[in-house]
Amino acid sequence: MGKTLLILLVGFSASFGILARSKNERMLASIDRMVDHFGDYATKNASTSGVYLALNRLYRDPAWRAGYNHRVLAGNAFSVTVEDHDDDATLGSHYLRIRSSSSNVDAASLTEVTVFDSPFHKFAVWAKDTVISIAAEDSLGGENPNLIIQNAPFMPKIDYGDLIDGLVAAADDQGHVQTEEAFKPDDDYPNGNFYYFGLAPNVTHVKGNLRVEQGLTVYGIFIVEGNAQLESGATVEGVLYFPNASSRLVHHGSGGSESLVKGGVVTWGYIDGSGGDIVVQHFPVYLRKFVSNYAPSNPPIRVLSWK
Repeated sequence: MGKTLLILLVGFSASFGILARSKNERMLASIDRMVDHFGDYATKNASTSGVYLALNRLYRDPAWRAGYNHRVLAGNAFSVTVEDHDDDATLGSHYLRIRSSSSNVDAASLTEVTVFDSPFHKFAVWAKDTVISIAAEDSLGGENPNLIIQNAPFMPKIDYGDLIDGLVAAADDQGHVQTEEAFKPDDDYPNGNFYYFGLAPNVTHVKGNLRVEQGLTVYGIFIVEGNAQLESGATVEGVLYFPNASSRLVHHGSGGSESLVKGGVVTWGYIDGSGGDIVVQHFPVYLRKFVSNYAPSNPPIRVLSWK
């Protein structure tokens, strides 16, 4: 009996020893995984922080391209590069690629971000869809195709609504809501000036289509729910805004002269100047007023992708 009991005690002791050793091994493995995870997290945090530092610098200085070389954050080394079209021809104009790499003794991480480095109002035409047969000019009348953005990478946030500060509300307050199927404004509509009163711009809400007839000039910001047609010699002194993807801006007429938008065009739809060019002349004063009154929440640079 005593011998049997002794054998059982020795067996139990060996079993517990094996179990304890297995438990310790599992604990050590768990600690190793925790250390690896912390190392991965620390390097990812450092590379992400590098991107944020670069974005902040670009926000203050859009021309900055120097990057950061071997900075250290909480024991993690990181470096940041900023590339544009001059560095990589596959990047379009105004596109930037930010790469932030970081490492420590246990892990390494890379964060890559694509950025558009200019606000929409710096362009004469900002279109979500395609643009055909349009000539863009700078404020001095010099032709500049780089002032046209088609297939835009993002659409700006516009205060369209009928609340107190929205475009629709402004048009309603001014009595400029047009409900006809095709609105054909008179020459010098609505008052021969971009401004309604003081520094407040004219705002017209066209619920149907807009047609500016041959040789006429109209003024202000136009919200066009349908299509817009500019005849030969027609001029819009202001901003055309199309909030619907189905909208189109076209040229029409046999007079042979171009139609002109002096200000800018922002559209979810497309533009076709075939049959006679539409010229859009970038006029910063009108676009800045459009932005300050009805699109103030758009940042100067925009992150397009993050991986």
